[in-house]
Amino acid sequence: MTRFLSGALLALGVILPTHAAPQAEVSTAVDGWDYSLPGEELAQECATVIEQAREDFAAIENDTSEPTVANVYSRVDAMGKGLQRIQYVSYMMAVHPDTEVQAAAQDCIQLYSDFRVGVDLSQKFYRRVAAIDLDSASPAERLMVERRLRDFRRAGVDRDEATREKVRELINEITALGTQFDKNIRTDRRSVEASAAQLQGLPEDYVAAHPADEDGVIRISTDYPDYFPVLQYSDSDDLRRRIFIAAKSIATPANEETLTELLEKRHELARLLGYQSYAAMAMDGLMVGTPQRAASFLAEVGDAVREPAARDMEILLARLREVDPEAQRVEAWQAPWLMNKVRQEQYALDAMEIREYFDFERVQAGIFGLSEDLFGIDIVRWETPTWHEDVTAWEIRENGKPIGRFYLDSHPRENKYSHAAHWTLRTGLRDGQLPLSGMAMNFPRGLMEHNQVDTFLHEFGHLLHNMFSGTQPWLDISGMNMEWDFVEAPSQMLEEWIWDYQTLRRFAVNSEGEPIPAALVEKMRRARHFGEAANTAQQIFYANISLNYYSRDPGSFELLPLMMELQARYSPYPYVPGTHFYNNFGHLNGYSSNYYIYQWSKAIATDLMSRFRTAGLRNTDVAQAYRAKVLGSAGSRPADEMLKDFLGRPFSTAAYKKYLDTLH
Repeated sequence: MTRFLSGALLALGVILPTHAAPQAEVSTAVDGWDYSLPGEELAQECATVIEQAREDFAAIENDTSEPTVANVYSRVDAMGKGLQRIQYVSYMMAVHPDTEVQAAAQDCIQLYSDFRVGVDLSQKFYRRVAAIDLDSASPAERLMVERRLRDFRRAGVDRDEATREKVRELINEITALGTQFDKNIRTDRRSVEASAAQLQGLPEDYVAAHPADEDGVIRISTDYPDYFPVLQYSDSDDLRRRIFIAAKSIATPANEETLTELLEKRHELARLLGYQSYAAMAMDGLMVGTPQRAASFLAEVGDAVREPAARDMEILLARLREVDPEAQRVEAWQAPWLMNKVRQEQYALDAMEIREYFDFERVQAGIFGLSEDLFGIDIVRWETPTWHEDVTAWEIRENGKPIGRFYLDSHPRENKYSHAAHWTLRTGLRDGQLPLSGMAMNFPRGLMEHNQVDTFLHEFGHLLHNMFSGTQPWLDISGMNMEWDFVEAPSQMLEEWIWDYQTLRRFAVNSEGEPIPAALVEKMRRARHFGEAANTAQQIFYANISLNYYSRDPGSFELLPLMMELQARYSPYPYVPGTHFYNNFGHLNGYSSNYYIYQWSKAIATDLMSRFRTAGLRNTDVAQAYRAKVLGSAGSRPADEMLKDFLGRPFSTAAYKKYLDTLH
């Protein structure tokens, strides 16, 4: 998942790269923001940045020179470069350990929102952009101007003053509600009590890391490194059930009212601007185009996985009946444990054996090494201040010169963003402005599950996208400023490399220094598709929550009954009483109606992958063509065009449908 803060308010020996050397030049200056600032000073710094932007924008509005791409956008980008520092604040709100800094960051985002809405609703600015003569503009510049004009109209710039003021009010309310929704999820850390007997089945290092207190009680949190191993390995059905309910009850009841208001305000905004629903507004200008097309696409994928998902569930139920002969269905908290058992027994695959080869430090080095090999870069340490001792900073170099920098905040702690995501902290530009990224993850410090390696590589794919897309002269078409429903595709495609033996053997090494055996990787590949159909069906359920909450009038439904209705229709698992998943489904804020993006991007990624499969996953010529034609195009042309350039034909969902057929 990549997170944006933008006008849309509206990540044959054993080769072990250490990446401890060479070192980047030591810098004591902070690249864009001083992380040591206390909350009060951060608030003042934020106010200063936005006040400067207000002055810059007033000059843009009042400029009387002939409007051209050069003289309008040079001023716009000068303002935008300063405002990009606010991206840091969004990141700090998620990862900074000081709650006062988080609170100041939250206030800063609200201040930025108000300013940004004013820009989008400025009739003076709109008229100036609309007056640009595009006869001599490049195709990319023409696209840039046309997109901005579309966004102006979508924002309501051509409406009367009262309507524009109401739009501004609503967007500020939406921003505040979304920020509160995220905060409620981030700060609600739950746990359950367990006995030593209930940890039976879990790895030794996990058990050692969770000693009992003086009363013999072991406390297990809903943090990912605690939560997922329990679901996969604990032989205690009771413990798995309780930790599942706790995790799916996070931010309940706090987000019940917050989410309801968020849906209401977004719907009101969409109707005010002439859209049937917020989903229609959110999809305007994207590849999918309309809620109807998104629903049709989800229905196609749902139909394709229905039979293989049912087969997965039959296998899981048969295995469950070996321990519970009376079982009539598989519950959601039982599925990971059952899947692991089936893989052990039918595929001779033991997830605990696999994790012995995935130590966090080696995984990180391996992902760095893969990126270096494919794209001809070097990743070195970047010596710069950070906000916590766990945070590491890195610089990407090409031909000895820096082309981007990034932060990794990889381990869980209190009040930190609890999922995994990438933030664009700065968009790169052709003139030498280096891109900057930040990642937040919650991985154990030692051994990782293979699916956690998948998550790491996925988010790092977003990061590489930001690093390689700073190729254009203007902010509006550089970086990841393209159709939003394309941005997950590069990350989803990159996940394929963690199934490739030639890649894994370079970093997947156990404590004795032995590389992962080829036979084990082959077993992993054979077992890979088991359960995938059921998981895809669950994703279709999530996407339909997102779509249906935002494509209807919020007054026409209640959150829990509609979710239960959708779960009965799409999910392979029944509803678990006492859970309120929508309250901790963070994408309902950031992605709003558009969680379909993950399946849509999977279809794109599968099509992109077809060229690598033909030439070889480690073919550097194809990797460089992909970097140049897809990532390097940034937002300078429509996504369909860049895909056609790389594939040699138009993008098609046929490859994904064929892939889904293999799940039978």
